[in-house]
Amino acid sequence: MNCFFEPRKAILLLAFLIAFSHPTGAQENNIQETPALATVSWNELVFQGDKFFKSITVKIHLDSDNNLPGGLSIKNEKDFGECAGSAQNNKLLSVQSLVKSRGQIQSQYVEKIWFEEMSVRPKKRVRLNYNTPPWIKSYCWQDKGVRRQNTFPGSPDENKRPPTEWTKRNVSFYEYPEEVAECETVSDPSLVFYLLSTLEPISQQKPFTMCVFGKKQLHQLTIAQEKQSSLKVSYKIHSPAQEDAVKEQISPIVFSITEKTYAPGGMKPETFSFLGLHKNIRIYMDQEKRLPVKITGKNNSIGGLVLDLREYSK
Repeated sequence: MNCFFEPRKAILLLAFLIAFSHPTGAQENNIQETPALATVSWNELVFQGDKFFKSITVKIHLDSDNNLPGGLSIKNEKDFGECAGSAQNNKLLSVQSLVKSRGQIQSQYVEKIWFEEMSVRPKKRVRLNYNTPPWIKSYCWQDKGVRRQNTFPGSPDENKRPPTEWTKRNVSFYEYPEEVAECETVSDPSLVFYLLSTLEPISQQKPFTMCVFGKKQLHQLTIAQEKQSSLKVSYKIHSPAQEDAVKEQISPIVFSITEKTYAPGGMKPETFSFLGLHKNIRIYMDQEKRLPVKITGKNNSIGGLVLDLREYSK
């Protein structure tokens, strides 16, 4: 596992503190209490779970590739909402969700987030829905809010065409509410997963808060560490040199996520979502490897869900 040299770790930590620290008045909620950041130990993770005779697979991939499925490319920004600086030396986190029932695909969904590696600031997010009817929603982070462009097939015939040929589009802008003016940076929910993978392990991390933008509204997250005695894990490790199987019992670090939604103008608060989970979200980390090995939570439609790490590439 590669690590930064100390000077770069110091720069990365400073950039993160500038991006996410804000005055909360409570020491336990200050992001500055977090330890130094380092490179993540993975470039692809595959989680799997089962519920009601359905198999759920979530693949999380990290790289600098600018290609999107379905003929999309971040370089072709005019078609899907131009975002300032979205193609300049950024990292790309992709999340692919697949639900199968009796071997048949029921739903397929892809989300891609371009972000600055040093500050973990998102620049652009593209959500691609493969189900019927298909759609693409492109988000651009700006100083005062988030701009979203929706792209749809303009007719049933366009459903079979590449997304670049879809003709129905509309643009919306979601301004940040004044109540969260203390948020120095508004991140993306999926980047919480990346962030936790960069924290150096310590015995007890104090809770901290951060702001993220969901579909149309802003959410303030509180991330706290909980006690967990032991956990059995079983997964495969893929590397350029070899493939290994891991079966062991570990003492993980567990992070819980709770949220507060800011709904502007008396609107109904939207449901917060993290990898399809809405409540009681917990991420189990192997503290020695800085590796997420288990995700649990509640989905409002199907109830409790457990996603276990099955494959891991580095």
